[in-house]
Amino acid sequence: MILVGRKALNRRSELAHPTVEDLLVEDGGVAEWVAYSKTDQDAQGEETWVPADADDPRYDPVEATRDWLNCLHRFGIDEGPVLRALTVAGTLQSRASATVSGDFVTGDAVNDWIRGRAYAADLPNWQDITAHGLRRGGAQEIADAGGDPTKQGRWKEGSSTVKEEYLDRAQSRAENPWHKVADKQRSAAQR
Repeated sequence: MILVGRKALNRRSELAHPTVEDLLVEDGGVAEWVAYSKTDQDAQGEETWVPADADDPRYDPVEATRDWLNCLHRFGIDEGPVLRALTVAGTLQSRASATVSGDFVTGDAVNDWIRGRAYAADLPNWQDITAHGLRRGGAQEIADAGGDPTKQGRWKEGSSTVKEEYLDRAQSRAENPWHKVADKQRSAAQR
């Protein structure tokens, strides 16, 4: 969830609602069908490609997704929600008392899982970390690298949030005058 969500720039509601049928796992990446989103209220859907991470298998969304789908398969699940509640014993939680979300988890549950991972990693201010950080952090990293996060994150075309929060900020960082000082010092050191 964390690996795919960060690279797909998913909103927490998008993380909570994929089905097994919405994921196509290939060696080069994971194709995720986002059936609807905040900017797709008509539910026309859109495919998002999440590339594999060959540099470090621990962070590879392909292997993580395959592992989870195999886990679901061992429980006899080959369709329906990808994210499901498990008991402490590692069995599927009974849905006899299911909420309005049915077999799907909620956006709040996704936030709880993200916070739980942040707590386990002993991150400062773990209680303030939410699933939105996956989207925001990924978008900022794309912008800092010179990319356009709207190509991945299903923002509304011409989004002022993307322009002001990610693209303009990245450009301003790249044009920071201290870079010129560092360049001059590197040149002097090379002579």
